[in-house]
Amino acid sequence: MLQLKHLKLLNELTGVPYYEIKPVKFGYAVAYSAVATYVLASQEIPTNMSLITLRVQSYLVNTDEAAADFQFYRTVPSGVAWWIQAADTGSTALQTWTNPAAPSQLALDADELLLFPEGSFANLLFTPTEAAPAGEWEIRTTVYAYFVPPGVSDALSGPQDWINVQQ
Repeated sequence: MLQLKHLKLLNELTGVPYYEIKPVKFGYAVAYSAVATYVLASQEIPTNMSLITLRVQSYLVNTDEAAADFQFYRTVPSGVAWWIQAADTGSTALQTWTNPAAPSQLALDADELLLFPEGSFANLLFTPTEAAPAGEWEIRTTVYAYFVPPGVSDALSGPQDWINVQQ
């Protein structure tokens, strides 16, 4: 249902016909144990398309079957999260796309518009401030995004940094 609402809103916002908007969901389940930079989601943006992300959803879960909190969902731990435009899936640096000092909750549980140009990867990075508690922890992320013709990005004024960091 969420994707149908997004399609309707994108059609109304940009005037692009529904059949030219291609929904895509992406993200990873990443083992979380130490303080390090993790790539939580990555999507290649093909030539002649732009990527619009509208929803990011991340949560933490203990996958240790012997644990009392097995499969209980929790919010992502404190830290910083940001988007980059990258050369490939595993890259952690090419061009920073959003504020790299954004608190994790602002970037990892968000209903916001973010635009990426054609011909690169959109990578979502996260660096926690502390190591995981005892157990086998995963950070699971889903990004709801849409491929649109590249002219849509130009019509919406190009790249947008939507993360408002109050310092």
